[in-house]
Amino acid sequence: MDAIPRDLMPHVGRPRDLPGTLTASSLPATMGWFATRELEQGVWLVAEPGHVNCYLVEGRERAILVDTGLGVDDVRAAVESITELDVAVVNTHYHWDHVGGNERFRDIAIHELGADHLRAGPDPSDYEGYVDFTRERLERFGDFADLDRRFYEFLSDETTPRPFPPGFDPNEWRVAPSIPNRLLRDGDDVDLGGRVLRVLHTPGHTPDSICLLDEREGLLFGGDTYNSGAIYAHMPDSDLDAFAASTARVSQPASTPTCDSAVTPTLTSTPRARARITRRDDGR
Repeated sequence: MDAIPRDLMPHVGRPRDLPGTLTASSLPATMGWFATRELEQGVWLVAEPGHVNCYLVEGRERAILVDTGLGVDDVRAAVESITELDVAVVNTHYHWDHVGGNERFRDIAIHELGADHLRAGPDPSDYEGYVDFTRERLERFGDFADLDRRFYEFLSDETTPRPFPPGFDPNEWRVAPSIPNRLLRDGDDVDLGGRVLRVLHTPGHTPDSICLLDEREGLLFGGDTYNSGAIYAHMPDSDLDAFAASTARVSQPASTPTCDSAVTPTLTSTPRARARITRRDDGR
């Protein structure tokens, strides 16, 4: 088979000229710490590429941010550049990589079983090695990017890791405790005005894990209950039997749309739901 000339190969939705070793100055000007994209009307991806995905969901009267990520950069500024509505936070669970930006918000909700963990804050030992992991990943990224350019075409703006943003001091990074002012239970509604998200308690990854279901639009925000790669059911606070029961419950076609998880959020048709949102977290 004849080789395909490089200039005829497709380059769809991804950076074409990524540097081998990433630094803040080597990135294209449009690539900040966050990658954002409107997935459909009133729903935006707010990604920390290679780390965790959060979602901004708008109603007529207010908006929520589903998880706040690592706290490495100002996620509140990112979402306020998208919406003019007041934004509250709903955490899908208490793990540090989902609550790192909580301290920038006043209104925070979490399942009642996660409230004490949120107030106490994570143990720094849970995330102290993450800076070194991120640095090593960036140092090795050039080899991966070169292979992708030549053969695979997988990388996109939403899956390309960034260097730490200017002004971020890894030695000073801490995930602060936060105080929830709403405690959620299974079956509660989060009313945004013209859009209602129902709370589904889905323990397993953690005791407090939840999904949020927009039944009218057929959208499920799955937190760490769904991943397309590794399923994190082996953590000290995980329960494999509860995990299996939760995924079975949410996958019932008669009651909820099917949801899975992927590196990049996608919207696809299913018999039960008009769309599904999939997310991926590198997941602690």
